[in-house]
Amino acid sequence: MAQRKLKIVKLLEPELCLDCLFAKMADVELPDGTQQRMVFCERLDCDNWDFSSAVPIDSAHVDGESEART
Repeated sequence: MAQRKLKIVKLLEPELCLDCLFAKMADVELPDGTQQRMVFCERLDCDNWDFSSAVPIDSAHVDGESEART
């Protein structure tokens, strides 16, 4: 399977993610090397995303998974 490139995108309505089955919390490594806690979405076609300011990331460690995603 092809490697996916993760990106940070703005959420239009963040509170919708709180009850979503596809949302998990993750520690994300930003391009400047800092880490931040964010929502990680496993759904690839969510209407709640705003791609206008998408930023690529190096890796994310999703809660409940043993390896970091890249």
